[in-house]
Amino acid sequence: MRKSAQPKILAKILAIVLLFCLCFSLAACGGDDPANYPDKSITIHVGFNPGGGVDTAVRGIQPYLQKYIGASVLVENRPGNQGLIAMNYAGEQKADGYTLLATTNAMSLNAMVFPESYKLGKPVEEAMIPIYSWINADGNGLFVSKESPLKTWDDVVAAAQTEKGIKIGGSGIASTDHITLITIQAIYGGNWTFVPMDSAGEVVSAVLGGQLDVGSSSPGGASLDPGRINMLAVTLAERAPKWPDAPTFIELGQPDLYILFVVGLMAPADTPPEIIKKLEDAMAQARNDPDYIAWAENAQQAIGEEGWDGVTYSEYLTNYQSFMSGIIPEIRAQLDAAQQGN
Repeated sequence: MRKSAQPKILAKILAIVLLFCLCFSLAACGGDDPANYPDKSITIHVGFNPGGGVDTAVRGIQPYLQKYIGASVLVENRPGNQGLIAMNYAGEQKADGYTLLATTNAMSLNAMVFPESYKLGKPVEEAMIPIYSWINADGNGLFVSKESPLKTWDDVVAAAQTEKGIKIGGSGIASTDHITLITIQAIYGGNWTFVPMDSAGEVVSAVLGGQLDVGSSSPGGASLDPGRINMLAVTLAERAPKWPDAPTFIELGQPDLYILFVVGLMAPADTPPEIIKKLEDAMAQARNDPDYIAWAENAQQAIGEEGWDGVTYSEYLTNYQSFMSGIIPEIRAQLDAAQQGN
């Protein structure tokens, strides 16, 4: 009686299938091995429209990060909800170092101001890992159209004391623009109305079109054209190179209006520490690259004396949140008033 060959054939097929699965499994594990990072493109998500301070900052450092990390670095804009759309998206992605978030000091505050829009389920400092901040000396500039009758900051303050008051635009509730206005109101009094917008480009357009009296944005933003606007004052420690005639608020006798605009990079929680370290080191190399520094000087972007590593950046954000938490009721009150007005 002949034995059937079918069991032997099935056994061979099964062995081949098992071998294939084993190879596939090993390949998949190899792809997740931090030692192999990066082996594909990295995407930085920006929570604001192109042309604003954050977008300009990210696109400025992008080619240098690409150079030192050894992989393609893409930039994707996901504007809306004061940066929280991008934060929610990035925080929900796989923690493998390929999805990163460009952040500002205000974005972590926004998670507390807008809990209904924040979806990560735990505080930002637990949901995201600060990697590196390459801009920590920028701030806000208060500007008007060259056609505006307001020629100095004193003119703006005087106009704010009238019944009409001043309508000022910036990049969203709880942004550094908004924090600047709240501080201005506390110092000068008067009638100020804050109009939140999605990007510096929109603010500039509204100022030029007469819908806003004053705009607030990073003095180094690409959309701010010295040929069309006048910068009246800046919240920096020193005058902005792009606007040498605009005094600092410190010069104007208001040191409380020294307000920084900090830009950094974060990754989802649980990203392996080896990957965080590789990104931190690459960002430090990019930040200190002579060509990047030359780009920043040419773009007249105030990047600061040195970058902040993950520990320094994390400590700054913790202190910032602690300090700013005291004005959350004021921010919410202004937000509620604006919504009722609409």
